[in-house]
Amino acid sequence: MTPQQLRYIVEISKHHSISQAASALFVTQPSISKAVRELETELEITILDRTNKGVVFTKEGTELLFHAKKLLEQMEFVVDHFNKAKKINLTKFAISSQHYGFAIEAVAHFMDYFAEQKYELSIREGKTTDVIDDVYTGRSMLGIVSLTDLNKHFFKRYFTTKLLTFTPLATLKQHVFLRKEHPLAHLGSINLEQLRDYPYLTYQQDDMLLHFAEETLNVDNMEKLVYLKDRGAMNNLLSNTDSYNLGTGCIVNNYMNSNIISIPLEEGTPIQVGLVKRNDVFLAEEALVYIDFLKIALEKSLPKEM
Repeated sequence: MTPQQLRYIVEISKHHSISQAASALFVTQPSISKAVRELETELEITILDRTNKGVVFTKEGTELLFHAKKLLEQMEFVVDHFNKAKKINLTKFAISSQHYGFAIEAVAHFMDYFAEQKYELSIREGKTTDVIDDVYTGRSMLGIVSLTDLNKHFFKRYFTTKLLTFTPLATLKQHVFLRKEHPLAHLGSINLEQLRDYPYLTYQQDDMLLHFAEETLNVDNMEKLVYLKDRGAMNNLLSNTDSYNLGTGCIVNNYMNSNIISIPLEEGTPIQVGLVKRNDVFLAEEALVYIDFLKIALEKSLPKEM
Protein backbone atom coordinates (compact mmCIF):
# COMPACT_ATOMS: atom_id res chain seq x y z
CA MET A 1 0.00 0.00 0.00
CA THR A 2 1.45 3.35 -1.03
CA PRO A 3 0.47 6.98 -0.39
CA GLN A 4 -0.19 7.36 -4.10
CA GLN A 5 -2.75 4.56 -4.02
CA LEU A 6 -4.45 6.22 -1.07
CA ARG A 7 -4.54 9.56 -2.91
CA TYR A 8 -6.19 7.83 -5.85
CA ILE A 9 -8.86 6.38 -3.57
CA VAL A 10 -9.61 9.76 -1.96
CA GLU A 11 -9.79 11.51 -5.34
CA ILE A 12 -12.20 8.89 -6.70
CA SER A 13 -14.47 9.54 -3.70
CA LYS A 14 -14.59 13.24 -4.59
CA HIS A 15 -15.67 12.67 -8.18
CA HIS A 16 -17.42 9.26 -8.03
CA SER A 17 -15.56 8.57 -11.25
CA ILE A 18 -12.17 7.04 -12.06
CA SER A 19 -11.82 9.04 -15.27
CA GLN A 20 -12.56 12.35 -13.54
CA ALA A 21 -10.19 11.48 -10.73
CA ALA A 22 -7.49 10.74 -13.31
CA SER A 23 -8.13 14.09 -14.99
CA ALA A 24 -7.92 15.95 -11.66
CA LEU A 25 -4.62 14.25 -10.80
CA PHE A 26 -3.19 14.57 -14.35
CA VAL A 27 -2.66 10.83 -14.69
CA THR A 28 -4.17 8.25 -17.02
CA GLN A 29 -7.30 6.32 -16.16
CA PRO A 30 -5.54 2.94 -16.60
CA SER A 31 -2.94 4.02 -14.04
CA ILE A 32 -5.59 4.62 -11.40
CA SER A 33 -7.53 1.48 -12.29
CA LYS A 34 -4.36 -0.60 -12.00
CA ALA A 35 -3.47 0.97 -8.65
CA VAL A 36 -6.93 0.21 -7.27
CA ARG A 37 -6.79 -3.41 -8.48
CA GLU A 38 -3.36 -3.88 -6.90
CA LEU A 39 -4.62 -2.45 -3.62
CA GLU A 40 -7.66 -4.73 -3.72
CA THR A 41 -5.38 -7.71 -4.28
CA GLU A 42 -3.04 -6.71 -1.47
CA LEU A 43 -5.84 -6.16 1.06
CA GLU A 44 -8.01 -8.98 -0.31
CA ILE A 45 -11.09 -6.77 -0.48
CA THR A 46 -13.29 -5.16 -3.13
CA ILE A 47 -12.97 -1.40 -2.92
CA LEU A 48 -15.25 -0.24 -5.73
CA ASP A 49 -18.40 -1.46 -7.41
CA ARG A 50 -18.64 -0.28 -11.00
CA THR A 51 -22.10 0.70 -12.24
CA ASN A 52 -23.55 2.37 -15.33
CA LYS A 53 -23.63 5.64 -13.40
CA GLY A 54 -20.05 5.44 -12.20
CA VAL A 55 -18.31 3.83 -9.26
CA VAL A 56 -19.53 3.41 -5.69
CA PHE A 57 -17.54 2.36 -2.66
CA THR A 58 -18.28 -0.98 -1.05
CA LYS A 59 -18.62 -1.26 2.72
CA GLU A 60 -14.97 -2.29 2.98
CA GLY A 61 -14.02 0.40 0.47
CA THR A 62 -15.75 3.06 2.60
CA GLU A 63 -13.84 1.88 5.65
CA LEU A 64 -10.59 2.01 3.68
CA LEU A 65 -11.44 5.53 2.49
CA PHE A 66 -11.85 6.70 6.08
CA HIS A 67 -8.42 5.35 7.06
CA ALA A 68 -6.84 6.64 3.83
CA LYS A 69 -7.93 10.20 4.65
CA LYS A 70 -6.57 9.91 8.16
CA LEU A 71 -3.23 8.53 6.98
CA LEU A 72 -2.80 11.20 4.32
CA GLU A 73 -3.65 13.95 6.81
CA GLN A 74 -1.08 12.54 9.24
CA MET A 75 1.52 12.42 6.48
CA GLU A 76 0.80 16.03 5.56
CA PHE A 77 1.14 16.99 9.21
CA VAL A 78 4.59 15.38 9.39
CA VAL A 79 5.70 17.14 6.20
CA ASP A 80 4.44 20.48 7.49
CA HIS A 81 6.15 19.94 10.81
CA PHE A 82 9.57 19.39 9.28
CA ASN A 83 9.25 21.80 6.38
CA LYS A 84 11.49 24.72 7.29
CA ALA A 85 9.36 27.11 5.31
CA LYS A 86 6.41 26.29 7.57
CA LYS A 87 8.29 25.85 10.80
CA ILE A 88 7.10 29.23 12.03
CA ASN A 89 4.30 28.72 14.57
CA LEU A 90 1.07 28.41 12.57
CA THR A 91 -2.28 27.84 14.24
CA LYS A 92 -4.54 25.62 12.15
CA PHE A 93 -8.17 25.14 13.06
CA ALA A 94 -11.30 23.95 11.26
CA ILE A 95 -14.91 23.93 12.43
CA SER A 96 -18.22 23.00 10.82
CA SER A 97 -21.55 24.38 11.97
CA GLN A 98 -25.18 24.60 11.12
CA HIS A 99 -26.24 28.11 10.17
CA TYR A 100 -25.67 29.80 13.53
CA GLY A 101 -24.57 33.41 13.89
CA PHE A 102 -23.11 32.81 17.35
CA ALA A 103 -20.69 30.27 15.85
CA ILE A 104 -19.39 32.95 13.46
CA GLU A 105 -19.19 35.60 16.18
CA ALA A 106 -17.00 33.18 18.15
CA VAL A 107 -14.72 32.91 15.11
CA ALA A 108 -14.33 36.71 15.07
CA HIS A 109 -13.25 36.72 18.72
CA PHE A 110 -10.95 33.78 17.99
CA MET A 111 -9.26 35.84 15.25
CA ASP A 112 -8.76 38.74 17.64
CA TYR A 113 -7.29 36.42 20.26
CA PHE A 114 -4.70 35.07 17.81
CA ALA A 115 -4.13 38.42 16.09
CA GLU A 116 -0.40 38.37 16.89
CA GLN A 117 0.07 34.85 15.51
CA LYS A 118 -0.12 33.24 12.11
CA TYR A 119 -3.21 31.11 11.65
CA GLU A 120 -5.14 29.18 9.04
CA LEU A 121 -8.87 28.80 9.70
CA SER A 122 -11.51 26.78 7.87
CA ILE A 123 -15.16 27.53 8.62
CA ARG A 124 -17.82 25.41 6.95
CA GLU A 125 -21.55 26.05 7.24
CA GLY A 126 -24.02 23.41 6.17
CA LYS A 127 -26.77 20.98 7.05
CA THR A 128 -26.51 18.63 9.99
CA THR A 129 -25.34 15.80 7.77
CA ASP A 130 -22.57 17.99 6.34
CA VAL A 131 -21.36 18.97 9.80
CA ILE A 132 -21.30 15.40 11.08
CA ASP A 133 -19.53 14.15 7.97
CA ASP A 134 -16.88 16.87 8.30
CA VAL A 135 -16.11 15.85 11.88
CA TYR A 136 -16.25 12.12 11.16
CA THR A 137 -13.83 12.37 8.22
CA GLY A 138 -11.49 14.73 10.06
CA ARG A 139 -12.09 17.81 7.89
CA SER A 140 -13.13 19.68 11.02
CA MET A 141 -12.06 19.32 14.63
CA LEU A 142 -15.41 20.48 15.99
CA GLY A 143 -19.01 20.48 14.79
CA ILE A 144 -21.85 22.66 16.09
CA VAL A 145 -25.29 21.08 15.72
CA SER A 146 -28.66 20.91 17.43
CA LEU A 147 -30.76 17.98 18.60
CA THR A 148 -34.48 17.84 19.31
CA ASP A 149 -36.70 15.43 21.23
CA LEU A 150 -37.74 14.00 17.86
CA ASN A 151 -34.25 13.07 16.70
CA LYS A 152 -31.94 12.89 19.72
CA HIS A 153 -32.39 9.14 20.26
CA PHE A 154 -31.53 8.46 16.63
CA PHE A 155 -28.53 10.76 16.90
CA LYS A 156 -27.17 9.05 20.00
CA ARG A 157 -27.14 5.70 18.20
CA TYR A 158 -25.67 7.30 15.09
CA PHE A 159 -22.91 9.04 17.04
CA THR A 160 -22.03 5.77 18.74
CA THR A 161 -21.55 4.01 15.41
CA LYS A 162 -19.39 6.89 14.16
CA LEU A 163 -17.38 7.07 17.41
CA LEU A 164 -18.50 10.66 17.95
CA THR A 165 -19.39 12.52 21.14
CA PHE A 166 -22.08 15.19 21.54
CA THR A 167 -21.59 17.71 24.37
CA PRO A 168 -24.65 19.92 25.10
CA LEU A 169 -24.13 23.66 25.54
CA ALA A 170 -27.70 24.94 25.92
CA THR A 171 -31.32 23.82 25.67
CA LEU A 172 -33.58 26.36 23.98
CA LYS A 173 -37.27 26.65 23.24
CA GLN A 174 -38.14 26.63 19.55
CA HIS A 175 -38.71 30.13 18.16
CA VAL A 176 -40.07 31.79 15.04
CA PHE A 177 -37.74 34.18 13.21
CA LEU A 178 -39.49 36.98 11.28
CA ARG A 179 -39.17 40.68 10.53
CA LYS A 180 -40.36 43.49 12.79
CA GLU A 181 -43.03 44.53 10.25
CA HIS A 182 -44.48 41.01 9.98
CA PRO A 183 -48.25 40.85 10.71
CA LEU A 184 -47.53 38.47 13.62
CA ALA A 185 -44.62 40.44 15.08
CA HIS A 186 -46.75 42.00 17.84
CA LEU A 187 -47.65 38.63 19.39
CA GLY A 188 -46.07 37.25 22.55
CA SER A 189 -46.09 33.73 21.10
CA ILE A 190 -47.05 32.14 17.78
CA ASN A 191 -48.61 28.80 16.85
CA LEU A 192 -48.23 26.85 13.60
CA GLU A 193 -51.79 27.55 12.50
CA GLN A 194 -51.09 31.29 12.55
CA LEU A 195 -48.06 30.71 10.31
CA ARG A 196 -49.93 28.60 7.76
CA ASP A 197 -50.40 31.34 5.13
CA TYR A 198 -46.85 32.70 5.26
CA PRO A 199 -43.79 31.47 3.30
CA TYR A 200 -41.55 29.11 5.23
CA LEU A 201 -37.78 29.39 4.69
CA THR A 202 -35.62 26.33 5.33
CA TYR A 203 -32.13 24.95 4.70
CA GLN A 204 -33.33 21.36 4.43
CA GLN A 205 -33.88 20.79 0.69
CA ASP A 206 -31.56 17.86 -0.02
CA ASP A 207 -31.13 16.31 3.42
CA MET A 208 -32.30 12.77 2.67
CA LEU A 209 -32.74 11.72 6.31
CA LEU A 210 -35.54 13.53 8.09
CA HIS A 211 -33.90 12.57 11.39
CA PHE A 212 -31.20 15.11 10.57
CA ALA A 213 -33.60 18.02 9.99
CA GLU A 214 -32.53 21.26 11.68
CA GLU A 215 -36.17 22.24 12.07
CA THR A 216 -38.99 20.05 13.31
CA LEU A 217 -41.69 20.96 10.81
CA ASN A 218 -43.23 18.69 8.20
CA VAL A 219 -42.52 20.51 4.94
CA ASP A 220 -44.94 18.22 3.08
CA ASN A 221 -47.79 20.24 4.55
CA MET A 222 -46.40 23.61 3.54
CA GLU A 223 -48.17 25.65 0.85
CA LYS A 224 -45.36 28.20 0.48
CA LEU A 225 -41.86 26.83 0.84
CA VAL A 226 -38.46 28.33 0.00
CA TYR A 227 -35.24 26.28 0.18
CA LEU A 228 -31.98 28.09 0.87
CA LYS A 229 -28.32 27.12 1.30
CA ASP A 230 -26.91 30.48 2.38
CA ARG A 231 -27.35 32.19 5.76
CA GLY A 232 -27.03 35.61 4.12
CA ALA A 233 -29.93 34.87 1.78
CA MET A 234 -31.96 33.64 4.75
CA ASN A 235 -31.38 36.89 6.64
CA ASN A 236 -32.17 39.04 3.61
CA LEU A 237 -35.47 37.31 2.88
CA LEU A 238 -36.54 37.25 6.52
CA SER A 239 -35.86 40.97 6.91
CA ASN A 240 -37.62 42.02 3.68
CA THR A 241 -40.63 39.68 3.32
CA ASP A 242 -43.39 38.18 5.46
CA SER A 243 -41.64 34.82 5.46
CA TYR A 244 -40.49 33.01 8.60
CA ASN A 245 -38.02 30.43 9.81
CA LEU A 246 -37.94 28.18 12.89
CA GLY A 247 -34.91 27.79 15.08
CA THR A 248 -33.17 28.54 18.36
CA GLY A 249 -34.41 32.11 18.69
CA CYS A 250 -30.85 33.35 19.18
CA ILE A 251 -30.32 36.88 17.89
CA VAL A 252 -26.66 37.73 17.27
CA ASN A 253 -26.03 41.47 17.13
CA ASN A 254 -23.94 42.60 14.14
CA TYR A 255 -24.19 39.11 12.60
CA MET A 256 -27.91 39.17 11.81
CA ASN A 257 -30.07 41.81 10.17
CA SER A 258 -31.31 44.15 12.91
CA ASN A 259 -34.83 43.95 11.46
CA ILE A 260 -35.15 40.28 12.43
CA ILE A 261 -36.74 39.26 15.72
CA SER A 262 -37.65 35.93 17.30
CA ILE A 263 -40.89 34.96 19.05
CA PRO A 264 -41.51 31.73 21.01
CA LEU A 265 -43.36 28.99 19.13
CA GLU A 266 -46.28 27.61 21.11
CA GLU A 267 -45.73 23.93 21.93
CA GLY A 268 -42.40 24.14 20.12
CA THR A 269 -39.92 21.30 20.43
CA PRO A 270 -36.92 22.00 22.74
CA ILE A 271 -33.66 22.44 20.84
CA GLN A 272 -30.38 21.27 22.38
CA VAL A 273 -27.35 23.02 20.89
CA GLY A 274 -23.98 21.34 21.38
CA LEU A 275 -20.58 20.29 20.11
CA VAL A 276 -19.66 17.18 18.16
CA LYS A 277 -16.13 15.75 18.20
CA ARG A 278 -14.46 12.48 17.43
CA ASN A 279 -13.67 10.30 20.42
CA ASP A 280 -10.09 9.77 19.26
CA VAL A 281 -9.28 13.47 18.76
CA PHE A 282 -7.52 15.45 21.48
CA LEU A 283 -8.71 19.07 21.53
CA ALA A 284 -5.78 21.42 21.05
CA GLU A 285 -5.45 24.82 22.72
CA GLU A 286 -7.06 26.64 19.80
CA ALA A 287 -10.15 24.42 20.01
CA LEU A 288 -10.54 25.09 23.73
CA VAL A 289 -10.16 28.83 23.12
CA TYR A 290 -12.84 28.70 20.42
CA ILE A 291 -15.21 26.75 22.69
CA ASP A 292 -14.87 29.44 25.37
CA PHE A 293 -15.74 32.16 22.85
CA LEU A 294 -18.60 30.03 21.50
CA LYS A 295 -20.15 29.70 24.96
CA ILE A 296 -19.93 33.47 25.48
CA ALA A 297 -21.45 34.24 22.06
CA LEU A 298 -24.23 31.72 22.59
CA GLU A 299 -25.04 33.11 26.05
CA LYS A 300 -25.21 36.68 24.70
CA SER A 301 -27.54 35.68 21.86
CA LEU A 302 -30.09 33.73 23.93
CA PRO A 303 -33.73 34.85 23.68
CA LYS A 304 -34.64 37.35 26.40
CA GLU A 305 -37.12 35.00 28.05
CA MET A 306 -34.37 32.38 28.66
